[in-house]
Amino acid sequence: MSDQTTGHRRQTSPLDDDDLLGEILARVPLQPSSLLRISIVCKRWQRLVSGEWFRHRLCAHHRKAPLLGYFHLSTIFNDVVFNPIMEPPDRIHPRRFLPGRALPAAGQDIELLGCRHGRVVFTNISAITVFVCDPVTGGYARLAVPPEFPKLFINGTVLCAAGEQGHVHGACHSSPFKVVMVSMFTEDRRPMACVYSSDWPDEDEDGYIPVPYGVLEFDLDRNILTITKGPPINHMVGWGQIVKTIDGHVGFATLLYQTLGSLQVWHGNVNCSYTADLHSIFGLQEIRRHGIFGYDEDDNVIFIYSYEGDSRLFMLQLDTMQFKMHYETIGRRYPTMCHPFRSFYTAGDSSSLVLTL
Repeated sequence: MSDQTTGHRRQTSPLDDDDLLGEILARVPLQPSSLLRISIVCKRWQRLVSGEWFRHRLCAHHRKAPLLGYFHLSTIFNDVVFNPIMEPPDRIHPRRFLPGRALPAAGQDIELLGCRHGRVVFTNISAITVFVCDPVTGGYARLAVPPEFPKLFINGTVLCAAGEQGHVHGACHSSPFKVVMVSMFTEDRRPMACVYSSDWPDEDEDGYIPVPYGVLEFDLDRNILTITKGPPINHMVGWGQIVKTIDGHVGFATLLYQTLGSLQVWHGNVNCSYTADLHSIFGLQEIRRHGIFGYDEDDNVIFIYSYEGDSRLFMLQLDTMQFKMHYETIGRRYPTMCHPFRSFYTAGDSSSLVLTL
């Protein structure tokens, strides 16, 4: 009798354990369509991937948000525009992320400052306002530019201020954030910096310092503005971008006017540089115009625009010198600065949130 009972007993599969199944599913490729595909397998899988605990596990496993595309300022519509880089079915429609349209009061004179940790920051010079937007949720915040700042030539960035252990940037859309604003065009020609935190009631302004030639550095932990020694540039420079070297130190990548098609990368910690020939890397016969139009610090990738009768935008990985051509158009197409956008995004996510400060 016991043998018969054993023969008809249902075999237990390891996948019957929700925790074990969740660990397996968390290893799927981190693409917008992944969870949607998993959820249509069966109701149990749909229940698992819909839980907040699974999303935390997914982000904790991958540790880094995927590169969904980049934002740039449209000179035609004077609006912040999203440009996707993924292939279908993970390609996000450009109209899905419209931070400018979420703020009808933004008006004219918009200047895009940057993207980091799932947020976008841009200014409205006319209203003397800085806007911080989360394109995935639609949440936004408005910050007043300090009256001491010049009304033009403001630079800045946004970053996540969450400090808990195991936090993954771009995964939690309700985390506190900081905005750092810098201007080099004060009346006495000394730089001014201001840091704003969503956890603080007011802005915290830093003092002024003299401006030798170099790299402007703002220490967020100590609220100190300093100048570090810059690269020894003795020739005419086309475009430049502060980058991260292989060993994690500050570097500087520049394109040269004297030799079109030459990329020079300077390593600050050892004060030396190397030069790469873009003609051989990209396989181009002639480069009439070129420029660095963006930088993805997580993957150490620079965006390089070139024109040789047709316009091209390349994504070049500085450690390996491997590249991907993002687009090629007939005739001239002058891009604006590209600001890479990383975030954890699930297809069909249409939640919205307004940040109250």
